[in-house]
Amino acid sequence: MTKPKTTKGKMTKDEKINMGLKFAMVILFLVGAAIFSYPFVVDSLNNYIDQQRIESYQKELQQKNKKEADALKKKKAAENAKMAAQGTNIPGMGIVADPFEENVGQNTSPGREYFAKHTVGAIYIPKINVSLPVFDTTNDVLLDKGATILQGSSFPIGGKSTHSVITGHTGLPDKMLFTDVDKLKKDDKFYLEILDEKLAYMVTSIQTVLPNELDKLRVVPNEDLVTLVTCTPYMVNSHRLLVTGSRIPYEEAMTKQIQKTKEYHKRRLIEYIAIIVLLLALFFYWVWRKVVLIRSRKRTYDLTFRVVDANTKEPISGQKFRLLDHRGRSLEGSATFTKEASSAENGWVIFEQIPGNIYHVAWHETPKPYLKAKVARLNDKRLKLKTKKGLLKKVGQNKERNYQMDWQGGRYEEKST
Repeated sequence: MTKPKTTKGKMTKDEKINMGLKFAMVILFLVGAAIFSYPFVVDSLNNYIDQQRIESYQKELQQKNKKEADALKKKKAAENAKMAAQGTNIPGMGIVADPFEENVGQNTSPGREYFAKHTVGAIYIPKINVSLPVFDTTNDVLLDKGATILQGSSFPIGGKSTHSVITGHTGLPDKMLFTDVDKLKKDDKFYLEILDEKLAYMVTSIQTVLPNELDKLRVVPNEDLVTLVTCTPYMVNSHRLLVTGSRIPYEEAMTKQIQKTKEYHKRRLIEYIAIIVLLLALFFYWVWRKVVLIRSRKRTYDLTFRVVDANTKEPISGQKFRLLDHRGRSLEGSATFTKEASSAENGWVIFEQIPGNIYHVAWHETPKPYLKAKVARLNDKRLKLKTKKGLLKKVGQNKERNYQMDWQGGRYEEKST
């Protein structure tokens, strides 16, 4: 048995072209996968960030003085009562311009404190896995980050004769926001956590209207309503989708639904990261294997295995084997090293000093390859062998890579090793 030696083995022109094409195909696949997955990954990341913003606000609220929180709720309740008496001043109803039209293309990037200042709670829609922060006013900056309370509508803390309007964008390239609100049906539920109130609403009405047909957003006497508003149809945005929910009692089971919605985005982000890491690991492993293969061509290795009787385990001599290329084709005329070998009296078959590459070994009476041989590590002495049938047995120490073949007249013994 010999150590690997250097040689002048080089890749042929066809092999270089084939290798280049494989690299190009893998790179194109990765680029395509990155482009395809970008919206999903970014949406998951943004939703995770939104969830962190919600949790941060909830912690800050818990630290606030209860009297301060109660005073704020009383103030908002008084404003809601005044609004119910005087009439709703909804944007798009003649006094204030439509928020979606006014805010297109005016986005800026304020600091974290700005978002913390305007965060008043969260909205959860389990059916479409929506979990978003709710901001206290509607503008282009806040619409890009979550759901917003439309100025001129009731503040969403519940109560009779209130109608809160919560707006959200549809079709942003990096965030879903209210994109799937059109999938909601009657009797579906959504939940609000505003200040320290937990509110539940059941969908009772779904309408599609023109931007100036928002009279449905007015306060209804003795009703406690919340309407979700977004643009429709997708990427056209010529109309407004109004999904109105009526207040229902909040039950403890609803908390579990909210928690599942929160965990969904975290779990999805972890899954995407795991897939990306796995794909990159596979890519770099593939590149490493190709580098090992190319470098191994400048070295020589032994290909050895022992043929024994499948029943008695006695060595079998005189069995001839042929060395084939990586595609299972004959090496005749394309190589200067030994391409045929027979099992000796002790059963050993030895192909000595062959350049590193991927080979197949076939019994001389059949063209079908029996074994596949390749370089496992650059400094190995022998090639690693394997068979798809799993009937090759490794004997001795792993570093020596000694293999034993159970023989039944040109067939493997049907057993697993």
